[in-house]
Amino acid sequence: MSPVIDVHVHLTPPEIAGDRARFIAGEGAWTALYRDPKARMVSTEQLLAVMDEEGVDQALVMGFPWSHEETAKLHNEWLLAEADKHPGRLHPLAAFDLLAPWAERHAEVMLAGGAFGLGELCLYDRGFGQTELNRLETLGGLCRDRGRVFLVHVNEPIGHQYPGKAPLEIGQIYELARRCPGVKLLLAHFGGGLPFLATLKKEVKETLADVRFDTAAMPYLFDPAALAMGLKILGPDRFFLGTDYPLLKPSRYRRYLAEAGLTERETDLVLGGAATEFLGLA
Repeated sequence: MSPVIDVHVHLTPPEIAGDRARFIAGEGAWTALYRDPKARMVSTEQLLAVMDEEGVDQALVMGFPWSHEETAKLHNEWLLAEADKHPGRLHPLAAFDLLAPWAERHAEVMLAGGAFGLGELCLYDRGFGQTELNRLETLGGLCRDRGRVFLVHVNEPIGHQYPGKAPLEIGQIYELARRCPGVKLLLAHFGGGLPFLATLKKEVKETLADVRFDTAAMPYLFDPAALAMGLKILGPDRFFLGTDYPLLKPSRYRRYLAEAGLTERETDLVLGGAATEFLGLA
């Protein structure tokens, strides 16, 4: 059996979790997700306990897309330090407001400082126009040059509305993939449904050749048949377990994979086998 790898986990420093109202003040649309005190933030110790209970060997851990540089620095440097305490188990990604004037400089510093990659990079209040795509292309290039992972939040363009759902179009998500050849691009949340369009006969499969998709929040968003269809279209090595923990625990995704009718081999690949190779993890 391959190691179980969760590629999408959010961790919060105690300084922020203990005073969230102060830190999220003025932090834009994404605060709609966390202004409610019931919205969970978890510590390293809580995450490791859940990983041990649920048989998860490694996790990619990330913060939030802070628009204040000092808060992003605080959070991302804390993640680097936490990962150093747990080598081989936690792999830190650097998150920040990708449109901030300091974003590229901060990304370079974090990657040089040992970040496993960049992510989850989010825009919750807009789609990907030219300005947004240009910045994403630049940041993706930084990851490509260093062989690091580039995790970007996307969501389905239709259906019910919920806090954090951006007004994205499927063509904008595809354009992001088109602009990131050779990048270890990981699109969150089943790529907003983009895998379905890989059934097109010309160009699309080639454009998506370097792209991988995580399962974050899929039990809330897509019928299990969606994952089965994605695997049939692109193959089981293209989809990685992402829990969006503390949103959901890994056990909920194991049930989801079973509901999708995945074979034992397919399940092994989604739970970590495919990510092990793609991300260079032992």
